[in-house]
Amino acid sequence: MTDIAITVNDVNKCFHVFENQRSKLLNTIWPKYKPGIKEIWALKGVGLEIQRGEAVAIIGRNGSGKSTLLEILTGTLTATSGEVKVNGRISALLELGSGFNPEYTGRDNVILNGLLLGLTRKEVLNRFEEVVAFAEIGEAIDRPVKTYSSGMMMRLAFSVQILIQPDILVIDEALGVGDFFFQQKCFARLRKMRTEGLTLLFVSHDMGTVRDVCQRALYLQSGIPVFFGDTSTAIRLYMNQTQSSPRKISTDTLITTPQFFEQLTSDAIWSGRSETVSRLVAVHIRDMNGHIIDHAKIGETVLIQACYLTTPEDESLTISLAIKNRYDQTVISINSKQLGIDSIVGLNECHSVFEFEVDFMLEAGFYSLKINISSPLASNRGQLIDTTDWFGPFQIQWDYEAQPAPFLGMFGLPTKGRLK
Repeated sequence: MTDIAITVNDVNKCFHVFENQRSKLLNTIWPKYKPGIKEIWALKGVGLEIQRGEAVAIIGRNGSGKSTLLEILTGTLTATSGEVKVNGRISALLELGSGFNPEYTGRDNVILNGLLLGLTRKEVLNRFEEVVAFAEIGEAIDRPVKTYSSGMMMRLAFSVQILIQPDILVIDEALGVGDFFFQQKCFARLRKMRTEGLTLLFVSHDMGTVRDVCQRALYLQSGIPVFFGDTSTAIRLYMNQTQSSPRKISTDTLITTPQFFEQLTSDAIWSGRSETVSRLVAVHIRDMNGHIIDHAKIGETVLIQACYLTTPEDESLTISLAIKNRYDQTVISINSKQLGIDSIVGLNECHSVFEFEVDFMLEAGFYSLKINISSPLASNRGQLIDTTDWFGPFQIQWDYEAQPAPFLGMFGLPTKGRLK
């Protein structure tokens, strides 16, 4: 068997949106008829090659074409142009409960899915008890699937994948449903299947899971492949995807060469764009020894360095840092003035660095960060001059099983204790 599991060569997918039924009818009868038809290109020029036994993520914001690409790979959609080659038995969890008949019991659906996927009835029955034991849904296996919760549906759907033992498994966000411990069980099983040669194609908005599970990632933006390579670089590009055009400064005298910009942005966790001039240039995260890092232990001191541009027009500047957890909750927002630096004055046009020294007394998990630069107007109010996107993820790590944590909960407060 070839070492290449999946080959995608210059795949494009176009959807037609019809203004009215007349346009749709005429196009069906005469495919060359185009009036009243709008073309939506979901994928443009996608190409990749995935080795057997490799785990690859497909990431991108909503509408970037991730699910469309997966449907083409699994054969439920046909590409407008391009070539796709899949070597081996492929199975997919594209949509929760897809392939299940809601009127049938869980038992009947397991047997039916096994038969549809090419197993004999004897093979299905021989593995049936293993599927039921993994799903852990008890007597519900003999109830109609329409009575299942989303978590129970996910348990059964994933367990069916164990039944058919695919060469290639495609998962589109399905593991985001269900309880934490069953998710751990699923990922443990995936790791075991990968040691046995499984090729995994994984779509998720959880960058922590993507980083832990996959060696490489394809980053799609508006259907166009922006990057295909190591996971960390793909995640950095995804997190730094600009939502709006960067603000330009009101000066024509500054000249920033591509070489100078590249030096400033080397190894940055966030950087502006070299073709535009913005006040915030780059952000680096380092440990106390000056090494670039993307993770730290609970309580470890971390340096967050913001490189920015000052101009003679600046009477006073404030640099702010905000940190959010994975649930979009702001855990801290702090600025230079609150840290005792009343103002940052720009004497001329130059690049400067402001450094936040943070003791990360936060629970283990993934966090995003944001830097703002503003001009103070009043107490607790300022005029925004420039801002980064939310960037990261930055991971706080701790092995709760192996050693006691310095605190339990979302964050650690400075606390003293005494016996009286």
